[in-house]
Amino acid sequence: MTICDGCGAEVDDEHIRARIERLEFSTRFRPIRIQVLFIDAVPPPRAEDFFYRPILDRSVRSLASRMYFDEMAKSIGMAPGPDLREQSVLAEFQRRGYYLTYAVECPVEGYAAQEAAVRALAPTIQKRVQFSYKPKYILPLSQPTTDLVSLFQLIGWADRVILDKGGPFIDPFLGDPQNQAEFGTNLGDRLSVVLSKLS
Repeated sequence: MTICDGCGAEVDDEHIRARIERLEFSTRFRPIRIQVLFIDAVPPPRAEDFFYRPILDRSVRSLASRMYFDEMAKSIGMAPGPDLREQSVLAEFQRRGYYLTYAVECPVEGYAAQEAAVRALAPTIQKRVQFSYKPKYILPLSQPTTDLVSLFQLIGWADRVILDKGGPFIDPFLGDPQNQAEFGTNLGDRLSVVLSKLS
């Protein structure tokens, strides 16, 4: 057993291999200069649901993962649907200087556990953002990243953090298309509006 650099837990070799695979997939689409760094709490537990793993047969992804991917596609003006090519979405994301990362680089089950993991790794996340990613803007996604908002404001980056009503961008109905449509929580539409205003 070893300590994982991505989540701080004591893990086995399979965990390390899965983390390395996720890093390899995401590195392929990392822009040279990051305009907007999207920070979500944790990656999904299933390898097929990882954002940077382009899938040809989208039915392999879980419903929530497909909806998440589609919302990110909408944020850059690409319409979701049966003809959506994930490779094209990821390439356009990269071309615009957008990059999605996770505060905790490994899956963590449960909201409370995710929140605790983000809080525990906050100093590491701050260093990674400041000295490795060096983004022009930071856009937090999901409730567990709330503490990161305060952290970036404390280090003088308040003007770089893009918020939705004072907090992270959240879509509580990802995985539930009916409620998402009924309550108008579409993440992609809200992201598209704020991204269009950035210079």
